[in-house]
Amino acid sequence: MPIKVPNNLPAIDILTRENVFVMTDTRAMTQDIRPLKILLLNLMPTKIATETQLTRLLGNTPLQIELELLQTATHKASHTSEEHMISFYKTFDQVRENNYDGMIITGAPVELMDFEEVDYWDELCEIMEWTKSHVHSTFHICWGAQAGLYYHYGIHKHLLPKKLSGVYKHHLDYKKGMLFRGFDDEFYVPHSRNTTVYREDIEAIPELKILCSSDEAGVFCVKSEDDRQIFVTGHSEYDGDTLKNEYERDVKAGLDPDVPEHYFPDDDPTKEPVVNWRSCANLIYSNWLNYFVYQSTPYDIHAIQNEELAPVLQRKSSLTAAKFGGTSLADAEQFRKVRDIIKSDPARKYVVVSAPGKRCDDDEKITDLLIRAAKAPAGEEGREERDRLLAQVEKRIHDIADIVAPEMDVEKIFVEIREKADSLEGCALRDYLASRGEYLSARMLAEYTGWTFMDPAGMIRFDDEGRLDRTATRALLSSKLRNVENVVIPGFYGAKEDGTIVTFSRGGSDITGALVASAVKADVYENWTDVPGMLMADPRIVKDPLTVPVINYKELRELALRGANVLHEDAVAPVRRTGIPINIRSTEQPELNGTLIVQNADFYDSVLDISGISGSKGYASIAIDKEGIGRSSGAHQALMDLLGSRGIQVAGEQITTDSISIEVEARPLRDEIEEISREIQHVVDADDVTISSGLATIAVVGRNMADKSSVAVKVFEALANEHISTRFVDHSADSISIQLGVSESDYKKAIRTIYRQFSLIR
Repeated sequence: MPIKVPNNLPAIDILTRENVFVMTDTRAMTQDIRPLKILLLNLMPTKIATETQLTRLLGNTPLQIELELLQTATHKASHTSEEHMISFYKTFDQVRENNYDGMIITGAPVELMDFEEVDYWDELCEIMEWTKSHVHSTFHICWGAQAGLYYHYGIHKHLLPKKLSGVYKHHLDYKKGMLFRGFDDEFYVPHSRNTTVYREDIEAIPELKILCSSDEAGVFCVKSEDDRQIFVTGHSEYDGDTLKNEYERDVKAGLDPDVPEHYFPDDDPTKEPVVNWRSCANLIYSNWLNYFVYQSTPYDIHAIQNEELAPVLQRKSSLTAAKFGGTSLADAEQFRKVRDIIKSDPARKYVVVSAPGKRCDDDEKITDLLIRAAKAPAGEEGREERDRLLAQVEKRIHDIADIVAPEMDVEKIFVEIREKADSLEGCALRDYLASRGEYLSARMLAEYTGWTFMDPAGMIRFDDEGRLDRTATRALLSSKLRNVENVVIPGFYGAKEDGTIVTFSRGGSDITGALVASAVKADVYENWTDVPGMLMADPRIVKDPLTVPVINYKELRELALRGANVLHEDAVAPVRRTGIPINIRSTEQPELNGTLIVQNADFYDSVLDISGISGSKGYASIAIDKEGIGRSSGAHQALMDLLGSRGIQVAGEQITTDSISIEVEARPLRDEIEEISREIQHVVDADDVTISSGLATIAVVGRNMADKSSVAVKVFEALANEHISTRFVDHSADSISIQLGVSESDYKKAIRTIYRQFSLIR
């Protein structure tokens, strides 16, 4: 059967000459067959060569294939013409509503960069998360395989001593698998990469199976337990001369590359390579299409969305990591609530805790008391101050422990704390004492629940500069938590290799919880606090605002950027990278579902048109008038350079032909408005510069707002009805928010007005 490709794709002529049956869009319209829909995310710089190689293999089956090509919107191809990309490639926004039987994610020449440094990494994560609900089986190649293993399972890639380049002998680790049905005991595959994944890291994941490998090249193919994710580290799709072309390119660039191994006869690059992997390539793609796509995909392609809903979508989980904040552990009664929550669901097997928080508004957090103790001055008077504060903390702990952990020897622990504190000074003293609230909280909860206490000092690693070592931390957490369950872990701190305690910034228990959830591959990371979830608006402005049921990570970051008090990016990153949803829950109302924070919220039902309203005061507007300034990129860049040199952050801008209006934080402008006006007038030769303060910004955030014109209409209708003037309007580049500027005097009124328009209350 043929493979259906877009009209005029360059691969058509090449493959037709090779007797590969290729069908264009036009001819396929006459066929009455449901073809397999395959999406190819092509990340390779040599787009046309990769298209041809993979189209050749997909077309060599008895199945009819319909191929679509996908590019990232956040990275533009530099080695392929824009005309070709526009003609044949779609962006994710154009396919996100579709469903596909299969998808291929290629390699990319970015393997020496950390995943998070790749400019399209966030977009790729969104795509990989989307495949869980919109693609039946996904086939990852080379760097794409490493990226998939990292995103889905948290498996890191590692730099090789030198580039792996050549054609290597492979063998089957699992001989009963259908992906390698019909393979010989030994077969050959090309590899070309600088990084690898370790076998032991893969074997530590029960949901993964290694299918085949090479003594020289390492693991070659891995699949998920449900067959929906395939990871291939080599390039069986390569043409006979691909490695030769890469080698000659590197020689020409003066990189002094090694000759590809087992590729040229007698390792002589002047001789023509012998292709000994073509049958392997054809068979692996045929098997994938036949056994992993065609024979298991639903005939109704829309049913793919219901194949394997994430456990959290069904409000179910077999493995949950939970973090409880300070208000959830403020006293013995709060400890009881936490114990009941933990015991109510056997999936909750890993618990991270904060230090006991405030019991009432006039109270003081234990961590604040400990930090004040650490800052006590030197000398006898300072020593008395420290002892007084530590005695205050000890009494608080006693009050809780007497009820929930009567066997815990609080006096002995505080003797040890004082002795240790006496031996420290500076940052080491501050971090050690600041961490003891979480340490004591975890000790008490572990005794109260009968669970195991584990100290993060041996699992969360900081380097000598006090920076989190993510790689070492993940390895330590994974190895130490692998074979234990029902564990209580203090949040907020870890240690250097020499045992010196180091704390995160305030709120760092959230980071600990996310790191633990990522390391144990939790289905969901619960963050328990004193609110029922993410609120649609600031409760200090709007009385009893609605809880938003589902929000995605992009929306969360946008709300935080615009002033909302939400989870810190560092606390989100570990689980966002591996696609683990965060569930914000309330200790006071555990029966409520709270807010779910996910990578892709498209297939979650929501009755709300928006996800949140946030904002802040303290902004100013800079209006610049000059004929033609909006068309002058040089003037715009000079303006941005000037503001950047003064540390002035731009919050938004509007550009017309003859004017630029910029919204900035007002604080850096204080007492320098006239001077900054003169500088701007000078660098852009402006006719007029006007700086006015007293501005507040408001962001209305929601996904796919570009497709919801009604959102903007409702916003402006609501403001107009209350006679609130907007000083500026801006849209985010990714269409998830509308920014508004209003006078500070109208700030709270505007938020309440917008909230009423979008809440279900009329």
